[in-house]
Formats: sequence, C-alpha cells, structure tokens
Amino acid sequence: MTKRTAYVAIRNEKSEPLIAVGVKHKYSDNYTNDGEWAIVQPGEVSEERLEVEYNTGFMTTGVDWWAISWYSPDMKTVYYSDPNNFRDIIDGFENLAPDVISAAAGAVAGLIASPSGPGAVGAAVAAAAAAKATTSALFNSEGTEGFKRHMLTADDEGSTTEIVIRKDNTIEFRSPSGNSETVTSTRNV
Repeated sequence: MTKRTAYVAIRNEKSEPLIAVGVKHKYSDNYTNDGEWAIVQPGEVSEERLEVEYNTGFMTTGVDWWAISWYSPDMKTVYYSDPNNFRDIIDGFENLAPDVISAAAGAVAGLIASPSGPGAVGAAVAAAAAAKATTSALFNSEGTEGFKRHMLTADDEGSTTEIVIRKDNTIEFRSPSGNSETVTSTRNV
C-alpha cells in the first residue's frame, strides 16, 4: 500500500460567480480533507489548490468520496452534490447558523463588486467561513451518504483533479486517471 497526494481545483463553467465553494474529500476512514474557496469567477479555475490524501496498491480497499457545495451570488440558494445515494443530507443544513450566511452575504456583495482592495480580504474570509460552515453542516456524518465516489489512482499523484461546475449545475470530476459526473440539488436559504 502506498500513501499518495493529489490536488483539487474548482473550474467554473457557469456565467455567474461561484460563492463560498466547499469541498469535502474522504478516503474511507483513513483521511479527510476540506477546502474552501471564497469566489471562483465565471470561466476561471481556482488558483488555490486543496491537497488530498489517498492510498493505492496491493491490499488497498479504500474509496475516495467527495461532497461539494456553493452559493448563488445573492447567497439565497445553496447548491450541493446529491448523487442519489439515499441520504437526505439537507438535514444537516438545518443546523447551519443563519448568522454565518447573513454575515457572508453582506461581505460577498462587496467581493463581487470589487475582487481586490482593502475590503476584499474581509469579504473573502467571510465567504470562506460560510463555505466551511456549509460543508460541515451538510456533510457532517462519518458515512458516505450524499457523497460522490470518484476514485484517484497512482496516475493522479501530484496532479490536479478539476471539479467542474457546469452551466446546468451538474458536477464533473476531471482527473488524469478518468472522469465522472454527479448531479446537484438546491435549497433556498
């Protein structure tokens, strides 16, 4: 068995910004990795990369599981991966503190209008906090219900897997070793 690392970036194929993007990666019970991106503009790939850990090789039985969430630019709708694996993950959303979303929504408006400058740092921090709170609330179980399976292999070590948010809100994983897709659901905030 060989422990490996790879990287994850977010690609936005939508015509509007992705706000407070959160990614949770689980490699069975061995590793858990979380990433947050304040904003990913239309047509862009995030510069920041999330490092993820996984195993490959003889006698390896682990599986890579992924959960993704993001907000609409007005912070009134949350989108989340929902591969129909029989868990109502939105139950966790009920526990998300409304004040986290409200604080981020005000800051995000400034971030969209002015992605650089003195106010942008505070807005980015608020949006990243919303991403972290959202992925924690939505995907807080130790199980994998609500997570998408997308396996990494030795071919992915040291490379970047892109999580692509498409115009129709479907999600595609693009890795050197192969691609996979999943659907999303929404919830009004």
